[in-house]
Amino acid sequence: MAVGVEAAHAYVGRAALDVRELFHARGLDLDRFDNLMMVQKSVNLPCEDPVTNAVNAARPILDRLTGEQRDSIEAVIVGTESGLDFGKPISTYVHHYLGLGRRCRSFEVKHACYGGTAALRTALGLLAGSPRPRARALVIAADAGGSVVGMPYWEPSHGAGAAALLLGPEPEVLDLDPGAAGLYSYEVMDTCRPRPDLAAGDSDLSLLAYLECLERSFADYRDTVAGADILETFDHLAFHTPFGGMVKGAHRHLMRRVKRMPRTPSRPTSGPGWPPRWSIRPGSATPTRPVCSSPCSR
Repeated sequence: MAVGVEAAHAYVGRAALDVRELFHARGLDLDRFDNLMMVQKSVNLPCEDPVTNAVNAARPILDRLTGEQRDSIEAVIVGTESGLDFGKPISTYVHHYLGLGRRCRSFEVKHACYGGTAALRTALGLLAGSPRPRARALVIAADAGGSVVGMPYWEPSHGAGAAALLLGPEPEVLDLDPGAAGLYSYEVMDTCRPRPDLAAGDSDLSLLAYLECLERSFADYRDTVAGADILETFDHLAFHTPFGGMVKGAHRHLMRRVKRMPRTPSRPTSGPGWPPRWSIRPGSATPTRPVCSSPCSR
């Protein structure tokens, strides 16, 4: 049975903060500002949280469905690192406020950065095993950035919002191939959220882990999918995007490692802010403690 993305919608918040102004207010090094490739970051209003973000992302999708299509939703899965409770998943609130039927699974996937992708992969497995050929699943990635301790350069990209995907048998947005995946994971103490409104960790270690996991998971993908080529196989590449500059740097890193692409001669190799603190320098050791990821996750 073919299963894919039937509809998608994002809620990016109603308020935003100028990132350059944030750099000035926090006394951050402006030489690192351009690496972010950001202009604004979303911020939640006092009346908003991960639940409202998730509901606002999914509501426009559900409003377009027929009653029969709504009743075919068998799972509501929310990927987040901003859970409100150690035991109760926020998916229960999302399920309630969306007014979905009770013949439905509901659970939360907790994983910084990979939670949304893990929820998507889990939903595909559930639909593949459903006895109902018209079954659907609602997958939502939702977060609400709070205070950041010890990571001054993390705050500018610590936003808030949600993205919702409706999976089902009529994939008008995106066909999905559940068998094609590259795997790589390991433990790295790069970030932790002891409370929903508080984050702490090491941003540079996290970015180094991203680069390693991207390279190693794509290597596993090539072992799984015969003939896969980073330039020839794909029409588009979708990256996990903590900030735009991370994707640019990660893609460049992968091209150099996989395709042995040379460094651009015109690119500055000295001066303020060089090398970028998230680059892996020639001869340097990789982080000793790693992370959980797939090519489009961490």
